[in-house]
Amino acid sequence: MLVRRDTVTTRENVEELLISGDAVSFSSLRAEVVGCRKLVGGCWAVRSCQGCSELPRLCEDVEALARTLNPTHCSVPGTFEVEFYSGRVSLGSSVDLNTLARPLVELCREYSTSGYEVTAILRARRLLREIRGEASDEAVEEREVVEVSVGVRYGAERVSYGSSDYVFLAGVRRDVEKVMENLLRLARDRARARGRARRLNITEVGRAEVILIREASPALFHEVSHLLQGDLGTSLLGRRVFDHEKIYIYDSPGDVARPSVRFFDDEGVVTRRRWLVEGGTVVDLHHTIRTAYAARSSPGSAHGLFHKPRPFHTSLVVGGGDWREEELVEETKRGFLVDGIAAAFLEEGVIRIVPQAAYRVEGGEVKEPVVIRAIKVPLARPIRVLGLGRGEYVRFSYEDFAFTTEAAPPLKIEAYVEA
Repeated sequence: MLVRRDTVTTRENVEELLISGDAVSFSSLRAEVVGCRKLVGGCWAVRSCQGCSELPRLCEDVEALARTLNPTHCSVPGTFEVEFYSGRVSLGSSVDLNTLARPLVELCREYSTSGYEVTAILRARRLLREIRGEASDEAVEEREVVEVSVGVRYGAERVSYGSSDYVFLAGVRRDVEKVMENLLRLARDRARARGRARRLNITEVGRAEVILIREASPALFHEVSHLLQGDLGTSLLGRRVFDHEKIYIYDSPGDVARPSVRFFDDEGVVTRRRWLVEGGTVVDLHHTIRTAYAARSSPGSAHGLFHKPRPFHTSLVVGGGDWREEELVEETKRGFLVDGIAAAFLEEGVIRIVPQAAYRVEGGEVKEPVVIRAIKVPLARPIRVLGLGRGEYVRFSYEDFAFTTEAAPPLKIEAYVEA
């Protein structure tokens, strides 16, 4: 039986600057959680606490917890091949939040004088993730990321809102001011579009051709990725999920260009590129040690240090298309274009995407903005992809158990429009 005990530490230092109207405020937070864990046949016993340093007692407690595990459910043998990471990695570099904030404060002031109410949050996170095994092996990751979120309120009689956000490894991007300009412009345009949007009439709802751009496209694939979690009890392996011969999806956790980059997962296992969908068909799933053994696959997708690990992607990448975004519009006689999302979730076998801004498309041209309550994509049959673009849009997602990114091209699908 596969048995391993380790101690884990996470430390988070957060500095946050809030810009709201003519006010600027600064706050900081520091938190540390330590724990002791024991892996028995693929099952974990975990004991943790915040702000304490009582590891010997925690490890005594975890031994008692481990004895309560059901051996019939924890059957991964010691011969199962698992490569645990050993080493130290540092991602990003230290930044001065006040220096980063100066251009953002000026930009917000300019927008405010033009009649927009702007709220912006600039946040720097310094994160430590440390897993130490009993055999003197250790996996240590230090990371510093910067998060920028902006919201724009527009109008007086008819108030509308728009937002946008971006996350990057600190010290990596040199064009931070340009990023901020683009975020504010995008949030402003979405707020203006929502303020001018007309309601759909009865003939415009129902099945339609829908073009997804910016965060809307990656959001669709994020929800599909949830169906590829190896611990769901029902496997989509071998099932066709997209009606498109060229579409492919893979998880690339080692991509250092993404702020979600990870060289080891939360079980301490080395991460590797994992092909998930080829030609529209599922060829592999996200796996922890336990689910990988059951599926005869490989682990490396575990998220969750202080609770039962869940398998999920780290840096999802979608490709296979060659259409220009303009061509997707030009080849649409009648349909809709969705720019960004307010929410996206999976509910009873249907992906629901709530747009931030949506536009009517007719005769190959983008027309006026419209109000769409939700775009619904049923999963009972393969998603019909009518056009797959090239290039990529990147979305950043905070799950309850993971921070992930998704990079996907613009695409046109058949979906259902709800007014």
